[in-house]
Amino acid sequence: MDINKIEIRASTEYPEIVGATNDPKTVGILKDLLSSRISEVTAIMQYFYQSRIAKGVEDDISSLLEEIAIVEMEHMELLMDAIISFGGTPIYTNSKGQYFNASYVNYATKLKDMLDSNIFSEQQAINDYSNAQNMVNNKSLKDLFARIIEDEQMHLKVFKTLRENVKFLSI
Repeated sequence: MDINKIEIRASTEYPEIVGATNDPKTVGILKDLLSSRISEVTAIMQYFYQSRIAKGVEDDISSLLEEIAIVEMEHMELLMDAIISFGGTPIYTNSKGQYFNASYVNYATKLKDMLDSNIFSEQQAINDYSNAQNMVNNKSLKDLFARIIEDEQMHLKVFKTLRENVKFLSI
């Protein structure tokens, strides 16, 4: 397995949001995707944490985790812009007003445990974005969710592939 050849993002552009109007329901959905327990903010924090744990031990995996975190940062930026477009303020709270909490991050130190957590989180993120597609009315937002799902599916595949090969890794 050549880690340097692993694809971590789909090749198509992210669609632009058009026709957005003030919509508190949509803002709530977006905030949950942004800042809840399974969310873009959690993924960013978790993957950067893991990249630091792997650094110096499994440098290729460390770099890969950091690159995936950067893709998740792009998703965060897109969600924050969408929140603003639909009349909200992109504060790190979910739809119930609960602030993001760093306890949402899985602080595992063994690569197997990290990958198991990441697989679960990516599967849940795919489900959450799929559900969100069914709950919003704006077509461009549905298209954005579909495009983000493509990235999340790639991340899921990466983590599953790494998990299959974890016995060869030293952390």
